[in-house]
Amino acid sequence: MKIIQLIFFYLAIILLAMVLSLSGVRLSFSLGIFAVLAVAMIYRHIHILYRTNNMELVDKWVKRRRKEPIFAALYASAYGTLEEQIRAFDVIIHQYKQPAIKYNYQFMKAIMEENHGAAKAAAQQINKEPLSSYAFCYLAALEGRTVAMRSDKLTQSWMQPAIEAVYAHTQKDQALFRQWADASIEQARGVQKYGLIHNFRQMEKDWGSE
Repeated sequence: MKIIQLIFFYLAIILLAMVLSLSGVRLSFSLGIFAVLAVAMIYRHIHILYRTNNMELVDKWVKRRRKEPIFAALYASAYGTLEEQIRAFDVIIHQYKQPAIKYNYQFMKAIMEENHGAAKAAAQQINKEPLSSYAFCYLAALEGRTVAMRSDKLTQSWMQPAIEAVYAHTQKDQALFRQWADASIEQARGVQKYGLIHNFRQMEKDWGSE
């Protein structure tokens, strides 16, 4: 589907170039139009991925790209089972060689499997801030180490509230969990916001299954 969309996009550009050429439009003007179209397309991608608060837009984006590994994991977090999420993580772990991506998803997989030893080993391999500090603070929150779960290295504004929500979840304090979860979601944007919404929703479901 993505290839077909790109084909139609480039065919449209070629057709527009032919029309402009036949109309006697200067080449520099035509190139300017193409540049504006390209920038607009790139901006739309960046806006959806990193800046928007429109979760319906992000949801449509994720659904259209759910065959791509990263988006498949997001889709599984929203619509799949725990087993489907872990399988989606496994695909990323095996396909991506960049340590920050590979070990971050390995960390999340270990957390889902409640394997703190594997999670710690993965966190030590992430080697990129603030992801590394976030992983260690996340583990500290799960283990009730309240001093270690707070860090100045959590430079993205959604991170510390998310850690506080994790700790509140371990304490079975639903009101405090919701307070911190909402604070984290409010600070996040784009696919990060989308992921947090569904991750926190899953944590709330855990209470219902106890």
